[in-house]
Amino acid sequence: MVKTIFNYWCVICCCAALRGQAPPPSYKLEKPAGPEVDSVLASVNGEPITLVDVLYESSYSEARLYAVYSSKDIFRQIQSLRRQILDEIVDRKLILLDYEARKPFEVPRQYVENLIDELAMNYGCRDRSELREKVREAGTSLEELREKARTKVITQIMISNYIYTVVNLTPREIHDYYQVHIKDFSTPPQIRLQLLLIAKDNQDAERIKKELREAFKKTDPNVFTGMVRLYSSGPGAMRGGDLGWIECPELRPEFAQAIKDRKTGAIVGPIATDEGTYFLRINGRKAANKAAFTQMIPQIKEQMEARRRKAAYDKYVAQLREKSVIRYF
Repeated sequence: MVKTIFNYWCVICCCAALRGQAPPPSYKLEKPAGPEVDSVLASVNGEPITLVDVLYESSYSEARLYAVYSSKDIFRQIQSLRRQILDEIVDRKLILLDYEARKPFEVPRQYVENLIDELAMNYGCRDRSELREKVREAGTSLEELREKARTKVITQIMISNYIYTVVNLTPREIHDYYQVHIKDFSTPPQIRLQLLLIAKDNQDAERIKKELREAFKKTDPNVFTGMVRLYSSGPGAMRGGDLGWIECPELRPEFAQAIKDRKTGAIVGPIATDEGTYFLRINGRKAANKAAFTQMIPQIKEQMEARRRKAAYDKYVAQLREKSVIRYF
């Protein structure tokens, strides 16, 4: 449980991850990109949820969308992602309010402090003062981080101990499920990319492209990361444009064509698009995989249990929503 909560707060406080994945090694604490503008998107029993609250959880996933969707679709996809995350934040607030109303357990302070210490170690901080400085640069504070960690502990325990039910599965149920969902247990090829975007309206675009072509003749992989941080107008520039692992069939056509048959370590570009010119670096590839039923039994059980627990969770949250005043703006 410690690991789950810790990974979650890496995402919340550092704008991380394909959702469900750990952030890349070069990941740094950073504020969501864009102007310093905030607005209230929803309220739960009068408690506001702002755009910044959503961006802290969505920005890493938003960055990955640029490798899948073109400019005509990206805005709609980002809207959908942000709405999904907004609903998740609403649900967590409802669970927290239910806890505050019932107080079924106490949260040990030391447990929260252990999570803060793990976060400090993960980002190479020697002590709390260094962590305090990093979270300050990210636009928050150690006190706010501590309160968020306490909230996560509460919601995690509420979900684990007071919502999920025990799931007992028979061998026949597991085998039948595999037969119906066999495609779910076949993994397509995957690729890990770094992305650099020179926006179409950049007046120095041609000079930058020329400089990039010269820089990319070097074999040092850190060159690409440095150029992303220096010149990219794309998502996740401060973390080097790393998009994590993406299934190859999901790539937008321009990217799929450009990286076809290119090896790990290759830098591909320029790739002209409606929004500007892209350069990509291939950081890794994974081959397609189709596992046999006997190999997949643990994963099948996990997936079946997750679906049943989600049904119990959805029922619980629906009951909380019926008793609450929720407004979307």
